[in-house]
Amino acid sequence: MTTTRVTVGAFLTLSLSAAAFAIPQSWENVISTNDAGVPGVKGAVWVPNQFNNPTIDTLGRVSFRGQIGGAGITTANSRLIMQGAPSAWSILARDGSGVPANLIVGYVFNTMTGINGVGSANNISADGGVLVSGNVNGLGVVATTDTAMFFIAADGASSLLVREGDVCPGTAGATMSTAMTAGSGQQTNNTGRTIFNTALLGGDVVGTTNNNAIVTYSPTGAATIFRKGSSAPGFADGTTMTPDAFQFQLTGNHVEFGGTLVNAATVTTSNDKARFTSSGAAAGSLRMYIREGSVMAGLEPLAVKPLSSISPTLRSLRLDGSILNIVDLSGGDTVALINDKALVRESNGTFNMIMRRGESVPGVAAPTVFGTFNTSSVLMNNNGMLAFQGILMHSDGVTVITNGTYVGVRKANGSLFTLIRQGDALPDGSGTIVGSLNGNTSICSNDEGLVVFNATYTGGAAICAWDETTGLRVLTKTGDTSFTGTAANSISLIGGTGMNGNGGCTGLSSNGWLTLRAGDSVNSKYTIARIDLGMAPASCVADLSGDGIVDGADIATLLDSWNAAGGDLDNSGVTDAADLAIMLDAWGACP
Repeated sequence: MTTTRVTVGAFLTLSLSAAAFAIPQSWENVISTNDAGVPGVKGAVWVPNQFNNPTIDTLGRVSFRGQIGGAGITTANSRLIMQGAPSAWSILARDGSGVPANLIVGYVFNTMTGINGVGSANNISADGGVLVSGNVNGLGVVATTDTAMFFIAADGASSLLVREGDVCPGTAGATMSTAMTAGSGQQTNNTGRTIFNTALLGGDVVGTTNNNAIVTYSPTGAATIFRKGSSAPGFADGTTMTPDAFQFQLTGNHVEFGGTLVNAATVTTSNDKARFTSSGAAAGSLRMYIREGSVMAGLEPLAVKPLSSISPTLRSLRLDGSILNIVDLSGGDTVALINDKALVRESNGTFNMIMRRGESVPGVAAPTVFGTFNTSSVLMNNNGMLAFQGILMHSDGVTVITNGTYVGVRKANGSLFTLIRQGDALPDGSGTIVGSLNGNTSICSNDEGLVVFNATYTGGAAICAWDETTGLRVLTKTGDTSFTGTAANSISLIGGTGMNGNGGCTGLSSNGWLTLRAGDSVNSKYTIARIDLGMAPASCVADLSGDGIVDGADIATLLDSWNAAGGDLDNSGVTDAADLAIMLDAWGACP
């Protein structure tokens, strides 16, 4: 792989300044169709309603793809990817212009017919590195070599990760034939490593027996994680596996993916679904950590129900290597429709129960209990806090209930919070009643314990935020005039589907920067905005007695809670030596 260190987007760059990243006290438009022009493109204007989902890094820099018009603008040069903030933008890629750092000499972003080529999914790493991909055109390009992925690191180093037609590592000349264009949900870590499922052609490909693979690409080279038809990890009896073409994950340097086991003698439809990971496995190898029909170690005799699905959550693979899945249960005390579904967490071969159907829900009266999750709105941060959109049920598993959806949080120590339920009033004093939350929340969270989500109501929607210190509040909602100067009728989050390879959301940074799109379709005005929601450090987390000083009373409380949760200062779920160290470091009067 080729790496060139240049100023980010040097071929089309405006200078960045520290002043551009001053923290706004409220919503700040970073780019708008109301703007007089397009930074870096003389005479151009923004085309209304053509901003793709924005992403944001820890400096508050926003990345997005947009479309421009004006004199000299055609379908061959009208799309571009930008990164920056007001008055300090860089153009990272533009249709009709050279690929980053000219890493494929003489090539530009365009299709073979000379029209727009830059892809829409501008994935970012946690520190603001951008994955840029799309169609490329130049001398000798054919249909099997016309897409590529590039990574522009936060420090400006540009790398060619992969080009369609490259030989797949570990094969005898098989080439990667899938269009190399980043998709929604793809994860890229801070080193530029990204994961992909590719079809294979030629070389040692034999029909459909080994014609696809899961591969990771990085500035230092590609690596095949698993190839269709290869021996399934952990099996020595000839069992092979076909990897799924979706729901594969990269977090840090851990990978995780699912597949279908194949062995006519031992595998049936009751036990052929399994998932695999590099976490907890020997270097360079994989292990099967969960399988349909198998007992889950640590939760015996509970098993994954045969003929059921294993559903990884959003960002289910955590930086510590643990993995979350929603499973149907069998065995033990399982009763159909009552307690037969659960969210479980696996770590180094052992499972623990996070939430289970039939549990009580804080603020919700019996006989209404927890039913299940909306699987597209369940995510855990790297400190073990779970944010989710849940579905309630009657404890008999049959009776229909009203207002059956809600948003909740489960801390690492097991404590639960109900943030808002269908039928509740928005926390803005307007009396607006929240409608169904099922599938509409676009929930995201970060490692500070901040949760942001969308709550719909008749005639509109609100963007809400919650953290344990500040509580629930409305950040903005339909009709807000602060974005375009007119009433916005569309406000959208990228939510939890925008993920980076360090386990975070790309629309909400680890230190609290949030970005979204807002628009007024009646007047054709659209904008991308940001706000800093970074939470101030707790004034004195070690002051367990609340008297303004960390002293003997607090240490006594902590020691009384040893190996339990009462003195858990680092949200690990247990009081231990790490919490004692925090307390001793904070000894004395609180700041």
